[in-house]
Amino acid sequence: MKTIIEMNTFTNTLVPEKLIYNYGKKAVEFNTIKYIESFAGNYSMIRLNNKGYICSSFTLKHYTTKLEGKCNFFLARKGLLLNLEFVDEIMEEKGVKSVKLSTGEVFKLSRRLGSRLIEYLNEG
Repeated sequence: MKTIIEMNTFTNTLVPEKLIYNYGKKAVEFNTIKYIESFAGNYSMIRLNNKGYICSSFTLKHYTTKLEGKCNFFLARKGLLLNLEFVDEIMEEKGVKSVKLSTGEVFKLSRRLGSRLIEYLNEG
């Protein structure tokens, strides 16, 4: 199955499977992205596995509609799109659910979306 993502708003381009572009800049493979978070309202911060990052002028909503459910990405809470390949464990302390990534980073989950994430992981 080939994944097609149209990232550039000015031209319709086919993006090779497993790659993401940001206005024609360097392509990034999906499996190198740990998570994408909302940044300063209309921007997104793409956090990479090699501890680098890319500041994107696309919103998180844009990435969510293109990636969630198709490329192993999941919206874990408002402002955070996780790559499930990096999820190590789901923790719960005093009713608050958190997700721990294999890189050691920990993020709180929303009640509704966190429950949806747990159900999704249990199904797979």
